[in-house]
Amino acid sequence: MLQILFIAVALILFVVAYFTTARDRYLTRMEFFVRLLILLVFGIGISFLASSQAGNSDLGALVVLICGLLVGYFSQRFHIMRLQDLRWSPFLALVGLVPFVNFVFVFVLLFVPGKPKVNSEIFS
Repeated sequence: MLQILFIAVALILFVVAYFTTARDRYLTRMEFFVRLLILLVFGIGISFLASSQAGNSDLGALVVLICGLLVGYFSQRFHIMRLQDLRWSPFLALVGLVPFVNFVFVFVLLFVPGKPKVNSEIFS
């Protein structure tokens, strides 16, 4: 039952991230890397802070849950934006939900160069 709940929450986060990300917004490799580092530091910092408070009340668990949802949302959003820079389908961000495959996927997103932007004013 817990696995089904996890999958449902992950898919909901993807759908929300997909529909709240502008189609013309891209992330270069460096922007993607920096944002993932900030997200990682934020997630680890909040987890340590909340774990020290978790013994006192349920507030620590609630903070960890909310921060986990925020980290998941922004992670999916960054994946979608990077995939748009590569001109790949945004639905490939769902690969990031597969355990162990997500590490390889992040490295692919980090090291594959983006496609050059086409200036539409030249061709109009």
